Amino acid sequence: MRALALLLLATLAACATQAPPPPPVVNTAEALRQRLPDTIAGFRRGSTTTLSEPSTGEGTELAYATANRAIAGYVQVLRRDPALAPGATEEELVRFVADSTSGTPMHRRLRQRAVIVLPAAQPALRCAELEGTYGRQAVESLACVGIFGGQLVRLRLTHIRRESRMAEARGFAEALAASLTP
Repeated sequence: MRALALLLLATLAACATQAPPPPPVVNTAEALRQRLPDTIAGFRRGSTTTLSEPSTGEGTELAYATANRAIAGYVQVLRRDPALAPGATEEELVRFVADSTSGTPMHRRLRQRAVIVLPAAQPALRCAELEGTYGRQAVESLACVGIFGGQLVRLRLTHIRRESRMAEARGFAEALAASLTP
């Protein structure tokens, strides 16, 4: 009887020390898109576009901008290729930056300035800071990719080069990652 009681106590102790089950994986781009709030770090959501192109894949693009449109851009939630490895964000970022910097009209030129991960404490996005000109206007842009809930998420924000605007763009990217991380 005593052995049975000890066995029961050991079983209960083992159950109590087990970690809680992981959160469910979001398995559709639509379910992940629905987790995006209307407002993120002072940016408001605008129009939504359905994507169905060979270059981007299938998914949804949501426009985001600050109230005065000083910083504007988009978030894309794309159905991820099942063959895409979990660590493929580096390759995806290279492809995304190449799409953003090459083959553009002469009056819109961007080049990569730096590669960063956001948020720094718990990296979820791999990002490239871009700089260049739109006509005669100096601009900066932030292009990021990450995998959330099994789906590929890309974001791109662009603004006129001004002090602290890139920090605002990074803040948006960090808040976006937090809203999509379970």
